[in-house]
Amino acid sequence: MNKRILKNTLAAAGVALAYLPLAQAGWTQEVKVKSVVVVSSGGINVAVEPALSGCTSQSGYGARYASIYPSHPGLKAMHANLLLAMNSGTSVRLYLTDPQCTVGEMVLGEALW
Repeated sequence: MNKRILKNTLAAAGVALAYLPLAQAGWTQEVKVKSVVVVSSGGINVAVEPALSGCTSQSGYGARYASIYPSHPGLKAMHANLLLAMNSGTSVRLYLTDPQCTVGEMVLGEALW
């Protein structure tokens, strides 16, 4: 590939990434669960669509994964709800407690507020 074309392509990709919304604390919009990862610490990472960005996920899964840490008292219930949502196509909303995308709460199905 021509160096100029490669340079322009990379520059365009950088501009596109600059406009992705970074994660913020608070409720996400209704999202679809795309991936659930149980990490070695016992926590869970979850990827959703529309995708998150700017997260700091546990175990190095990247900026698109929100994390539920093993110390979360609702870990097992959230894991079950995430699997149900992923397999049924049901929407969820996640409450992110910080800009690193730590999940504190979740709503399975339509939020009524």
